[in-house]
Amino acid sequence: MKTLLIATTNPGKFEEADFVLRSSGLNILGLKDFPRVVPVEETGATFEENAILKAKGYFDQTKTPCIADDGGLMIDYLHGAPGVHSKRWLGHDASDQELAQAVIEKMRGVPQKEQRTAKLGGFIIFYDGIHLLKSECWLHGYIAKNLIGEIVPGFPYRPLLMIPQFNKPYSDLTEEEHDQVNPRRKNLEELKPKILEAFNR
Repeated sequence: MKTLLIATTNPGKFEEADFVLRSSGLNILGLKDFPRVVPVEETGATFEENAILKAKGYFDQTKTPCIADDGGLMIDYLHGAPGVHSKRWLGHDASDQELAQAVIEKMRGVPQKEQRTAKLGGFIIFYDGIHLLKSECWLHGYIAKNLIGEIVPGFPYRPLLMIPQFNKPYSDLTEEEHDQVNPRRKNLEELKPKILEAFNR
């Protein structure tokens, strides 16, 4: 059986990837299965660069084909911020609540939806030492004026991003609605057949 490493320490991201890939016939592992692995530094200038750095870095350490992702929230009014620093843009190890509250404060006084446009998503990279496969997907919406609903650990911006087609925040989507628009899910579904093809070459 072929083995695939989902290279993330975020339990939510691991569960999403495992859900999409578990029917593939692959043996799915997480970073917890490699206790000696050293975290790969995200020194890239873009989400794509960081995802490639992580995929290659974890493959080099584990010699196991892996997928790694990087992404976040990009707000047009804030010139793309939080952007590549979505988890670290406040300059310190902030909590999910602090990150979400910072967006609300920085957007305070911006009244029109047309000025509050944003997108959430990013890249997923597969690397096996030979093949480097890439998928990119974004979910477009606008920033709510207040935090709506509860923050799921690891996903601080979902209660802030209003999805126009459903007229509610990403965090409040039903399971069916979430499946329709989830950018990570779409990235994984696009990559899945390519990953299986790479394993069979």
